[in-house]
Amino acid sequence: MCRVTVFTPTYNRANTLHRVYESLEKQTYRDFQWIIIDDGSTDMTNEVVEAFSKEATFPVIYQFQVNSGKHVAVNRAVRMCNTDFFIIADSDDSFKPESLEVFLS
Repeated sequence: MCRVTVFTPTYNRANTLHRVYESLEKQTYRDFQWIIIDDGSTDMTNEVVEAFSKEATFPVIYQFQVNSGKHVAVNRAVRMCNTDFFIIADSDDSFKPESLEVFLS
């Protein structure tokens, strides 16, 4: 079981999700998972996340839901979370490489 969950709610952001993914790949702290709740996207979000999942060096958990709003996605991810810590990274965010390490210290 991982210690940290990074959660990203997304809706039609296939073109920006790479920012979060690339910054997570560079993290110095590695005991984390990435949960993505897709709130009804009609772009290629599913395909983009599938490609990330195949090459990621950390667990990627993807869930699709009928468009219900960010608040519903957040609540769903919290229910899915089985880690000690939960951090939200919006679909156009990125972290510095030591962000998770600093957060935990």
